[in-house]
Amino acid sequence: MINSIGLRYFVGVARVGSIRRAAEELHVAASAISRQIHLLEEDLGSALFERHRGQKMMKLTPAGEVVLAYARGVEDGLEQVRTDIRSIKTLQRGTVKLGISESFTREFLPQFLQRFHTLYPGINFEVVVAGGSKLVEQLARDELDISLSYIAPDIFDITVVEQVFIKPCLLVASNHAFAKRPFVDLSECADEEMALPDETLTIRGSYVRMFAKAKIKPRSVMVTNSFELMRASATAGLCVAIVNKYFGGPKSPRGLKYVPLRGKGVEKWPLNICVHTDRNLPAAARIFLEHLQQAVRRFAADD
Repeated sequence: MINSIGLRYFVGVARVGSIRRAAEELHVAASAISRQIHLLEEDLGSALFERHRGQKMMKLTPAGEVVLAYARGVEDGLEQVRTDIRSIKTLQRGTVKLGISESFTREFLPQFLQRFHTLYPGINFEVVVAGGSKLVEQLARDELDISLSYIAPDIFDITVVEQVFIKPCLLVASNHAFAKRPFVDLSECADEEMALPDETLTIRGSYVRMFAKAKIKPRSVMVTNSFELMRASATAGLCVAIVNKYFGGPKSPRGLKYVPLRGKGVEKWPLNICVHTDRNLPAAARIFLEHLQQAVRRFAADD
């Protein structure tokens, strides 16, 4: 294990380019810094600074550059530890950066956030609503802590930490002929005017596959990139829509009905919670992630 004192002195010299200046900033003797760096070089078996007669500024060797990168990683890790400890001391204060698909913004997300905020009032939220592909990109850039969407990421930097499968439903107005049915066969939707997602929504591929397997051609009265518009249009009686099941409680909101879909072609949708691989999430985000995982497991248990 690298000596922490030697590493600290090494970083100080690398930052200012001089043992004398580093000694002044660190309030230690220059001889002590010089000795610690010498011991560190002996331990690693390589010179960390170039040494030339008449050289005014100390420059790192390639080995020194490697050690400096390591030292910065250690410092970043320690700062995260300090942040986490402060979060615990202040009753988990912090900010969670969440990315979520639009289909969860009306029923699931507000109620989930309200319950979580009651338990952890010191944690606030930054929420991005976007398509699954966009959320994966933002996760990879660490612009988000967590994402919830139907897309399965296809890049190495993203990990699915929870995946459940949700059956789609047919959303109809409460006065629709299907509203009193316990379920509807997908083939029965052939004559229904429907609202469908457009090509910008990842989930569209599932619609295409389902209709192909059921051997029906949907009658689309609307194609849109908004699940909210699809739901509102079905509620108004303009059309029907295939959406995820209702997550808001035991009863559907007044004026509409979520009818389970069955039959050939119906496929479950994979709901994924994703994080950036190997990223050390802040304490607030880790707490939030645990609660989110529990919530989506309840979705699957009810299906």
